[in-house]
Amino acid sequence: MSELTIADTRQQVFLLNLIELAATIFRGPDSSAWSGIIATGLPQLLQQAPQDAPHLSEALEKLQSALPNPHESGDPLTLLETEYVRLFIASRGGVIAPPYESCHMAEAPRIMGDAALSMRSRLGKCGLEIALDSNEPPDHLAIELEYLYHLLATAWTDNNPAQETKARAFARLEMLPWVRRFRQALVKGEPHSAYLASADLAVAALEAVA
Repeated sequence: MSELTIADTRQQVFLLNLIELAATIFRGPDSSAWSGIIATGLPQLLQQAPQDAPHLSEALEKLQSALPNPHESGDPLTLLETEYVRLFIASRGGVIAPPYESCHMAEAPRIMGDAALSMRSRLGKCGLEIALDSNEPPDHLAIELEYLYHLLATAWTDNNPAQETKARAFARLEMLPWVRRFRQALVKGEPHSAYLASADLAVAALEAVA
């Protein structure tokens, strides 16, 4: 039997936590969840970061420096919630960066396209349910990240190289191309630096897995 590509347990846990953080952010955290990310989530991840992966530490540090102090005046965490709506849900002139794979296809981008149908099939085969509002298309970035988390966690828990290969192929072939295009769309909308840093973090995590 072939060996796992990523066999170090600490590295596995770190990558899973990194993917989980990106999924949480693009799921749309409220002020309380943002407070947890700032107070404990990011500091703990930075402590876990492998020394041989400086690009991942840099991505986390970039996000940490972009996030506001929750104790600043003016309720800065609520501003992050408002910015999430502007960037990903509703904005004058159209949504700036729809968080759906179908909207970032090279040809015929649209909501609930072929990518959404393929993602629905993958989730069904794994017996997974969508962890967002019931009307969300299944190719939402947070859902795809959670699916990748599931594939990797299963592979590493079961010491299953074939499952790991499947997860890495999903990250490389399915997610990375469109998430990079999603990031480019985000840049054009002049986002809050925290969301650009979050997109950079998602890309870095996918590159590390792929």
